[in-house]
Amino acid sequence: MNQHQHLRVVDAAQRDAEKIADANIDRHPHAENGTAEHDMFAMKLDPAGGLAWLQTWGDKDHDIRWPLFAQVIAACMLFWVIMHVTPAKLDANYPAVAQEQGTDDDDQADDGAAVSHSASSAPAATPNQAAASPRAPHAPEPAAEEPPRRATPAELRRLAEILSFQRGRFVREAVGMNFDIPRGQHLLVGADARRADTALSGENDTHLIAWMIAADKTLTDPNPHAVRIRWRHDGLVATDSAPLDPAVLLAAAQAQPRVPRLSGSGGTLLGYEVAPERQGSTIVWSEERQPEGASTSVFDCHALRLARKGVLEFSIVGADAKAAKSCTDELRALATAVRFDASADYPAQIQGERIAVYSLVGLITQTQ
Repeated sequence: MNQHQHLRVVDAAQRDAEKIADANIDRHPHAENGTAEHDMFAMKLDPAGGLAWLQTWGDKDHDIRWPLFAQVIAACMLFWVIMHVTPAKLDANYPAVAQEQGTDDDDQADDGAAVSHSASSAPAATPNQAAASPRAPHAPEPAAEEPPRRATPAELRRLAEILSFQRGRFVREAVGMNFDIPRGQHLLVGADARRADTALSGENDTHLIAWMIAADKTLTDPNPHAVRIRWRHDGLVATDSAPLDPAVLLAAAQAQPRVPRLSGSGGTLLGYEVAPERQGSTIVWSEERQPEGASTSVFDCHALRLARKGVLEFSIVGADAKAAKSCTDELRALATAVRFDASADYPAQIQGERIAVYSLVGLITQTQ
């Protein structure tokens, strides 16, 4: 760079510095004798502005060192907040979200194809928050749930219009089980199954996972001849190699206190219409019962499919004598068609498995 060019650059820098200092020239809002902070914000980030910055460095009236130092400290504090405080808050909120989502996933697995519609509860107040607001009004108590009851005919009609029946294959991934729904049949799954069963029986069966009827029947039919499909996640049910003796089973059921574990009509066990018979991991029988307060007896038909972590039950409850002659064959076909995953099926050896508190005999007789 020659001498003339150098002089032109210095002269331009001086003129730019004068423009910054003189508020009357470019109408800049900062006066010539303004504060050092205003002078710093008014500087342009170009070579001429940088030269003016250096010229005012250490000037008594326009010293920018302390404002610049304060801004550096503020920037460092802001950077620390962004890098440490904000991620910590995000990490603290993540488990709550994951827990709520995990709960929804569990509900969906328990209901098979059904989707849980329960709303997530609000997070509880921390002790510090409770202490800070001792006079905060208490939240209203949730309304008590209506006890289960039988639905009226009008309620049954409305319920039948909104329920969604399933055909094809029933898959229960949480249990590791599936079976093909028989032709001419359709079933309700999960929450829909429990709603239909409660509407007809007046009881809430928490073990019910599906409810199957003929495809040409609905909830409003007088006798839907429903098959209740239940899963008891109680552990492996221990068995005995000896054959099941109906006389011994009947005596045990009538002599010992009843512990209901299967879907049934209750009352008193009168006898076995079809004696309990075991074939591998499948047990089928039908029994005659006298319900409490009833003038006639009814028949309950059962088929059990044993598995590693529990037992799958198929039951037709309250059948008449005519239906009782064929219900065991119907349930046997269903139970033998069930397919469990290899890891979920009933094992050949029970060592190391979680054992149920009742045996197969206790399950059939429904005693302890």
